[in-house]
Amino acid sequence: MVLTLLKKLGGILKPHVINKKAFDSREILREIFRDLSYLAEQIHTHAEMAPYPNIAQQLRQIAIEKRETVNTMKEKISGLLVPKDESQLNLRSGKNHWERMVRDLEDQKTLENKLVIRAASLADEAPELSDLLKGIKAGQLSHKDTLLDLVVRADPQADQN
Repeated sequence: MVLTLLKKLGGILKPHVINKKAFDSREILREIFRDLSYLAEQIHTHAEMAPYPNIAQQLRQIAIEKRETVNTMKEKISGLLVPKDESQLNLRSGKNHWERMVRDLEDQKTLENKLVIRAASLADEAPELSDLLKGIKAGQLSHKDTLLDLVVRADPQADQN
């Protein structure tokens, strides 16, 4: 009984085995490139469905900035970055504006967390790429703040006590 408990505890506490391919610099760059491109398109699509022009403009600006970051990645690492065919994007949405904003905020947070983890994984092997990912992450902070503000303002329960 005690041995079984120790084995379970060891399985929980033991670091997960990391697939070396997941930390291959090319694969990491493709992943970040794909995620940024995807999120830019998703947010742009949500901007077109926004209920007010000022909200649509804020979302379009975020999408533009993300696309600029994608283009910067292309320029800086063109030799390393060979995007896979991603011709069919299944953009995630929601049934109303609030759900779309929550989805965008969640995806933004996921992207930022991934950038931190991937930058750390590249720190020893490719410090210049690690720095690039850290820079991209820093550029994403204002997007999270804007999306959080839009979620709060779009919350259907916000005006009710």
